Amino acid sequence: MDELDELLNLFNRVVKNLYDFTAPADKQIERLKGFAVADEIASDFSDISMKYVKILFENEWITGEQYQDFLNIDKKLHQMSKTNKDIWDENALKNAEEWKECRDMGLEILKSLGY
Repeated sequence: MDELDELLNLFNRVVKNLYDFTAPADKQIERLKGFAVADEIASDFSDISMKYVKILFENEWITGEQYQDFLNIDKKLHQMSKTNKDIWDENALKNAEEWKECRDMGLEILKSLGY
């Protein structure tokens, strides 16, 4: 696999993760049944996608502004984990304003990427 294929693969994985991240809570819960859903969603974003996003930014596949948008979501997720332990259950995933803001921020990135 050459570098171009690898970058395309990373880009596609990031887009898929964004679709999962921004999906309605009911769909997220259904998809991740048996897991701590909110934890999984945050972990997929912060621990996996952010590594790929950094590589994409370094290779000029995303703009500085898009990279900053990813960093802003990552920062928000970290703040949520420090300030509110109640935000990590399925009820909060459905109803908490913080999760709505995260989804909205993710949707803005998807739009900026042309999706």
